[in-house]
Amino acid sequence: MKVALANSIREQYVQKLMSLLSDEDIGMIASNSFNFPIVADGEESWVEIMVKIPKEDDGYDKREEYSLKVADRKAKAEEKAKAKAKKIERDKAKRAEQKGEESLSLLVTS
Repeated sequence: MKVALANSIREQYVQKLMSLLSDEDIGMIASNSFNFPIVADGEESWVEIMVKIPKEDDGYDKREEYSLKVADRKAKAEEKAKAKAKKIERDKAKRAEQKGEESLSLLVTS
């Protein structure tokens, strides 16, 4: 896509997005970006939105790559949760065993 056409399309989408958020205090921060303030849990911050028309034509590949990355993170988080649950059970059993030994030693010394 030619640069002039990409710039024109980008400008159109920036205007469309800004009109969707017209109830916000929106301001341009670059030719392809705008921002607006937010307050969440008493803290102030900003949302920045950038509209970009990349030169490379691999949008579907990027989607697939991202979905694979998300699935990989989810699998790793599940593995970590399982390992943590096993450790908690192992620690509970160890504490119960130690408590049983302490009770036994108190009975023996009494």
